Amino acid sequence: MAKYSSYKCLIADDYGTGRRLIKESLEKVGFSCIEAENGTQALSLLKQTIVNLVIADVQMPEMNGLELLKEIRVDDNLKDLPVILTLLEPFDDIIARGKKLRMNNYLVKPFDVFTLSKILDNVIKTTGGESL
Repeated sequence: MAKYSSYKCLIADDYGTGRRLIKESLEKVGFSCIEAENGTQALSLLKQTIVNLVIADVQMPEMNGLELLKEIRVDDNLKDLPVILTLLEPFDDIIARGKKLRMNNYLVKPFDVFTLSKILDNVIKTTGGESL
């Protein structure tokens, strides 16, 4: 099931086990992945590496997922990059802030490969697949 075999994702999460689980799920559907421990590191990697997707945790030190999303949206080279935020609970205020910053979707942890695949399909459909 390698339907996304030409795609690369940046996973930004301060929890190493969380990054590993997301990476394993993405690799099952064909993605290659790079990882960052916080939003600052993620933004630096995004300026050096071409990726098709960012999955970022809302709660990270230094720069959280919402702050990272904001930085991506104001960067002319990154502004159209699909971003999926991950959260431990579906807090309405965080989701509303993410939507205002044009997140493409969100995932509530923990999630399985099937749920991730559905979200990826939705993001590809709504972004036209140009970036993904």
